Amino acid sequence: MKILSLGFSGAPEEIRTRLQQDCRALLQEGYRVAVDESNKGKYTFLGCNIAEGELSFRNYERVKNMLKNCVARILAEHIVVREEKTLVRKIVSRNYYYFSEPERAAIYDNVLKLLESDGHSDFTYITRRNRILAKLQEYFDLHHELVLEGFIAFRLKDYRGRLSEIVDKAVDEYMMDMEYKEFIRVLRYFVDVQETQVDEVHIVIDGGDTFKIRDSRGRSIHNQYLETLMIRSEEINYEDLLISALITIAPQTVMLHFAAAPGKTHPVVETIQNVFAGRVVMCRGCKLCKSENIAPET
Repeated sequence: MKILSLGFSGAPEEIRTRLQQDCRALLQEGYRVAVDESNKGKYTFLGCNIAEGELSFRNYERVKNMLKNCVARILAEHIVVREEKTLVRKIVSRNYYYFSEPERAAIYDNVLKLLESDGHSDFTYITRRNRILAKLQEYFDLHHELVLEGFIAFRLKDYRGRLSEIVDKAVDEYMMDMEYKEFIRVLRYFVDVQETQVDEVHIVIDGGDTFKIRDSRGRSIHNQYLETLMIRSEEINYEDLLISALITIAPQTVMLHFAAAPGKTHPVVETIQNVFAGRVVMCRGCKLCKSENIAPET
């Protein structure tokens, strides 16, 4: 009787190669994994046994457990590296079939980026692999035959559930990105049709998320609409206020200064650069970048 039998719905050549080459603990003790292949319906089964070395009754259980642990590690890595991508594609196609093919492809890419990021500290590659490894070891304690497709479907429900949650998050981020791009497109239109009131505008942003708008001579810029915006500043955040002010002025050149920390990025900067594409200049350091030299707004 074979020690283990593994069933796959696809070609298992990669698994076969790894079984024969990667069970180092067995190889170090003089044992080699022998793999034979058979077909049952749509599944290809790999039978795993020990080909070489004296496998006596005394060391049978120990060597068998070593083989099971080796196979479990290989399958855990295979699931995370290979099968996971297939699972994500299926989840995206099943749950978000109403998106176009390019949109689903973009969502799929977003999911992979989320899985590779550090944003899910309890679902990193190592964590996923180790949890699946534990499930496989638990399964092999009671069974000598495993069909990978069935194992994933019935024994890894929590894992597949977390993948679904991350797909949902990727879709939310994709929709927000699409809304942001549409928002930028509309703002660009307003900038293009707006009459320029000031050729050059200097924006001084401090560390408290406030800003000052200056002309090329360092003087404050005011007009009736900007004063109205300032009065309503409690209703909208500083970023909205700044973007609205810039669209009203529609300058040919926007020079950005950072009073608190020169060169430090700020969330509003990306929006300004997108709306005023080709018009934005980042200051590398001047008197406006030094907060102590900035007179208060009047």
